[in-house]
Amino acid sequence: MSVANGRSGRRPSSRMSALNPHSSGFAAFSDTLYTGVLVFALALPVVTWFAALSAGVEEMRDSRIEDRHVHARRVWAAFVDRVRRHPLSHVVVPVALTALVIVDVVLLPYVAPGELWATVIPVVLAAGLGAVALRVAGAWRRGQAPRRSLAIAWRRMSDDAGGSALLALAVVTAGCLVAVAPMLAIVVFGPVALAAVAMDRRAERVEELA
Repeated sequence: MSVANGRSGRRPSSRMSALNPHSSGFAAFSDTLYTGVLVFALALPVVTWFAALSAGVEEMRDSRIEDRHVHARRVWAAFVDRVRRHPLSHVVVPVALTALVIVDVVLLPYVAPGELWATVIPVVLAAGLGAVALRVAGAWRRGQAPRRSLAIAWRRMSDDAGGSALLALAVVTAGCLVAVAPMLAIVVFGPVALAAVAMDRRAERVEELA
């Protein structure tokens, strides 16, 4: 009779597999955190936050498809492609929408009917815009016409309302985590990018079956 883990014939528990640095689960977890660090670094200029997030989503999706690790040079290449070729959709518009949220946060305490509304409106606005951003990042493909990518993202916002709500929740959760522990900002983009990849792949499967 064999003994434990190759000797007992019993498979290691899922918890132990997740802790194994050579397991696929641990690799996916480390890639997610690594993507978060890369996106955070590229987003430091602030105006490039969406180009960085979109590049991270692309590399995370490609790495899952090709069964490999996330590579920094691939994230950088995707980032440069977006900034150079699509500055309007990946820099100008995201910065304008971010400025809108900031203006709301600053002005609403003075014009909102109550403190509750002054808090809720910016959160809802940021969550909604964040969900749209994640939909666009998930649908974006290099070599695909930008209008088509934007149209796909917009259609999925309504066709997959549940998934869009989950993306909005992911944005709110990420914001809460950073508010409680600011140091998590270094990695929080990773799980958010993973959420975008998951919703994109789910939407693709639904569209293939339709």
